[in-house]
Amino acid sequence: MLKRMRLEGEVVVVTGGGAGIGKSAAISLAELGATVALVGRTLATLEETRSEIVAEGGVCECFVADVSRESDVIELASSVDAKWGRVKAIINNAGTNFRSEIADLSTEKWREINAANLDSVFFMCRAFIPLLLRAEGASILNVASSFGVIGNPKMPVYCATKGAVVNLSRQLAIDYGRKGLRVNSICPGPTLSPRVRGYIEGGQTDVRALQAQVMLGRLAECHEIGDVAAFLVTDASSFINGATIVVDGGQTIN
Repeated sequence: MLKRMRLEGEVVVVTGGGAGIGKSAAISLAELGATVALVGRTLATLEETRSEIVAEGGVCECFVADVSRESDVIELASSVDAKWGRVKAIINNAGTNFRSEIADLSTEKWREINAANLDSVFFMCRAFIPLLLRAEGASILNVASSFGVIGNPKMPVYCATKGAVVNLSRQLAIDYGRKGLRVNSICPGPTLSPRVRGYIEGGQTDVRALQAQVMLGRLAECHEIGDVAAFLVTDASSFINGATIVVDGGQTIN
């Protein structure tokens, strides 16, 4: 099994790779030997992640793109194709959040969050599937959320988009499984990402309330999600397809 978890010679694309879960997944992939194509909107944060990976002997390239924009994704896929010709996996991690009851939610904000969380997955999958089909045992991993499974107060657009990511992943697994392409989603529970830390420090989130939701009594560290994400795109997970993997410390059984 350990040999099947190795990714030497393989290229994996990670969106939202400059921080949080995306950064942790990228670091884990590099530790397994993958060449990581790191994607994000801000070069400086991508370069920070790349520096950490390279310092440990890993290989990483940075690509600046807003994956909620179709034109950016088309250009990204073209660049990756020109450089490597195929990819082993993509991890669609980019996304954002917004808190509001639906009666107070503007159409503009609804569309903005949909673009970041759902359109980005659509654009990435559509653009990269031709490259993925060139590789043996390729896969797509879409990062959803436990709130895409159970919902959460004042998060209608976030929960709607993450629920859609879960079901889109299942549908793609149906359409492409017989072509050798696996598609799965992962649903992290409350995680101490930089964004969540900011909410806690700014008094926007009650950390004790979050901890009370989780049967382990704590929030996840980013690497605890990133490690699972990395595993799910290795050959060690070769019979996992169309699955929704909940990594929430027991939140959804509460």
